[in-house]
Amino acid sequence: MPLTTTPAILLRAHAYGETSRVLRFLTRDRGIVGVMAKGVRSGRRGAGLETFGAGALVFFYKETRDLQTYKEFSLERPRRSLAHEPLRLAAASVLAELVLRHGGDAVPETLFDTLGEALDHLAEASGDEILLSLLSGAWGIIRVLGYQPSLTPCPTCGRDLSGDEIGRFDYPQGGVLCAACAEGAAGPRIGPGARRQLAALFRAELPELDKSAAHLRLLSDFITYHLSGGKVLDSFRVFAAMLPGNG
Repeated sequence: MPLTTTPAILLRAHAYGETSRVLRFLTRDRGIVGVMAKGVRSGRRGAGLETFGAGALVFFYKETRDLQTYKEFSLERPRRSLAHEPLRLAAASVLAELVLRHGGDAVPETLFDTLGEALDHLAEASGDEILLSLLSGAWGIIRVLGYQPSLTPCPTCGRDLSGDEIGRFDYPQGGVLCAACAEGAAGPRIGPGARRQLAALFRAELPELDKSAAHLRLLSDFITYHLSGGKVLDSFRVFAAMLPGNG
C-alpha cells in the first residue's frame, strides 16, 4: 500500500475499542478520507488529533478500503477557540457535517480551502457574528459544491427580478421565482432586502440581517432538499436550539 501525505482537516472522531479511533478528514487531494487510527487513545500517538484542526495527514492508501490505515497527523492549525464556546462549536459542527454528508472523494479541490477559511472566520468571529459566519461559510461551501441558488433571473421564466419585486424561493428549482411565477408557490417570500443580504453572504461577507432566524431556516431547508437526502442535519438542530431565545 502506498504511503500518502496530504493536507487535511479533522472533521470527526469517535472511539473504536479501548485504544483506537475512527477519524474522518477532508483532504485536499482525496476528498473525504476515513482512517482507522490504532492506539491513539493512549500515549503520545494521539497528540494533535484536534477536531477542526488542520495539518498534514499521513496514511497508507488502498483504493478498495472504506477505512485507510493511519500513520500520523502533524497538526499545524489547531483552531482551539472553536471549542471554547458551545454556540461556536455547534456552528463549526454544522460546516463539518455539511461536508461529510456530501461525502465521497469526488469533491472540488477548492472545497478544502473554502472550509478552512470558513472555520478560520468562525474561530475569529465575535459572539454576535457567529450566526453570520455560519451562514456565510455554509453558503460558500454550497457554492463550491455547485449548488448555489439563483437570486435572479427567475428560474421558471428567465426574467430578471426588478429591484423592489417580492418573489418566493423555490427549493426544487433552486432559486427565487418572480412575482408572477410565484403565484401559488409554497416557498418563503424573498424581498429585495433579503436578496441583497443573500448576495452578500454568497460573497463571504457579513451583512446586517433583518430576520436572522429566517435566513438560518432557508439555509437548513436548502441543504435538506439538495444535499442531505431529505434529512435535517443533526448539528443544525443543535445550533438552532442554542440560539438566544430558542433555549
